[in-house]
Amino acid sequence: MEEGTLDAALEGLLPSLAEPACVKLFGGEPLLRPDLVRRGLERLATLAPGIAVELPTHGGGLPQVADLLSRRPEVEVFVSRPDPRAARLPRVVHNFLIPPGEAPAKTARRFLDARRRGFVRFNFLPAYFVFWTPEQLAGLSAAFAALRIALTRLADAGLPVEVVNRSRTGSTPLYNDGLVVDTDGEVYASNLVLAEAVRPRRGLLRLGHVRSPRRLLARAPADPGQVLAASFPAEIVASTHSADAELTAFCRGLQF
Repeated sequence: MEEGTLDAALEGLLPSLAEPACVKLFGGEPLLRPDLVRRGLERLATLAPGIAVELPTHGGGLPQVADLLSRRPEVEVFVSRPDPRAARLPRVVHNFLIPPGEAPAKTARRFLDARRRGFVRFNFLPAYFVFWTPEQLAGLSAAFAALRIALTRLADAGLPVEVVNRSRTGSTPLYNDGLVVDTDGEVYASNLVLAEAVRPRRGLLRLGHVRSPRRLLARAPADPGQVLAASFPAEIVASTHSADAELTAFCRGLQF
């Protein structure tokens, strides 16, 4: 993304965001452009001081911006690698991925290891948009049961863990609703447009261009859930919803 596109997105779209507003800097891998991340955070500090910001990353580029992030508690960093250096950042969240076929005991061990490394906030993510066999879905259910036991024991020991999934919903699994600016300045109604399978139908979710923010709400986009269902094979969609249902049941079953 060019700097001018980033500036236009922040200056033109921030007034359109409903409260409580949140800005997400995502990719790909956003920290391949640490200069843009820094610029975005600096512009936000001027335009909307204190606004919530999310920065998902695999974590490899964090050393380049750790000094800045350590001073910006409004930024939630979602990191997929349980690096102890990342755990020291304020409000960091570990994106905890669960692949099909992983043994429940291994899932629980990985979680406890991440907790020992200093992570206290977790976003649990079963693999999406892949095929889960009935046996693998049963294993996922067992993995969530093992995680629930581990979380309860930690809470009883005075070491509570926050499961951030409990406060998040959306019209499609994994992807986010809201104004989404692509690198070319085109604006969409969901970052579902990131999925390669959705590329032929991106126009259905298009709202306009960031250079013309007043025209963005002139057309109603297609429902993201319908676009998803039309873009992926039916068995992949069904598997994704089944895995997501296991996550939902897990979150609703937590008592702390």
